[in-house]
Amino acid sequence: MDEHRDGSKTALVIVNMQQGVMDYCVHPKKVVSRIQELLVRARDTGTPVYWVQDEREFERHSLAWKLTAGLEQQEDEHRIFKSYRDAFTGTGLHASLIAQDVGRLVICGAQSDYCLRTAAGRAAAMGYDVTVVRDAHTTGAETFEGQSLTGDQIIAHTNAYFAGLDYPNQDFLLMRAAEVTFAPVTVND
Repeated sequence: MDEHRDGSKTALVIVNMQQGVMDYCVHPKKVVSRIQELLVRARDTGTPVYWVQDEREFERHSLAWKLTAGLEQQEDEHRIFKSYRDAFTGTGLHASLIAQDVGRLVICGAQSDYCLRTAAGRAAAMGYDVTVVRDAHTTGAETFEGQSLTGDQIIAHTNAYFAGLDYPNQDFLLMRAAEVTFAPVTVND
């Protein structure tokens, strides 16, 4: 495990909110609405925003690859293209966060049990403080080895996992979208 990241800023990281993913997720309208609220607060305070998009499953610029309806990236926001569940592997995410002086990540998006959980867990192991937005992530039903889980069960399990996450000298929070605040970013002369 890396040591605690001392960056002074917070970043909003939005994972896999792509049309091809959201077609199979539960509560898509509620999750999109909550992410829209987070975006407004992040943008109003100058908080860096990172959009993570999967390019392993979806061809770039295809309908499935594009952000789901209701979400739009602004020109000054970061876009991270990934080929693995882990948003840090083979991407410039970590280097960009360091360059932006980020030490805390607020993470939301899809799929709770795969890409969101992997990104948040990896960020924690790399020393970032992590807030998972408990009501702004989603996934679909899954069956593995004859066991089936609903999307809601997977979301609840993901939240339970992050509610108990603990590393020395780091903060891990599980918050509702309405509870998340972003401090105004100041520019030092």
